Amino acid sequence: METKLKKLLKRRKLTQKKLYDNIAKRYETPIGQYALSQIVSGKKLNYHINTLVKICNVLNVKPQSIVESDELEKQLVKYVMEHNHITCKDEDSE
Repeated sequence: METKLKKLLKRRKLTQKKLYDNIAKRYETPIGQYALSQIVSGKKLNYHINTLVKICNVLNVKPQSIVESDELEKQLVKYVMEHNHITCKDEDSE
């Protein structure tokens, strides 16, 4: 199966290495090369929303352009749950 991200890279004639290099130039904490390879190939579907944001920013695309809609929804729900969990902990500690 060819992922949306892989198709986009092909259309733009970008290699995974070039994508990695662009992310590393832009962010102090880049995505690991192995993790990026797993994401591009579709073997890694459950990754942090910050990783998705980094890829999208470097490629100048919206998340829907590189992630299947059901996977995007799962990632967003996970992010919201983590964020709400942190907020609840903060409120409890006051």
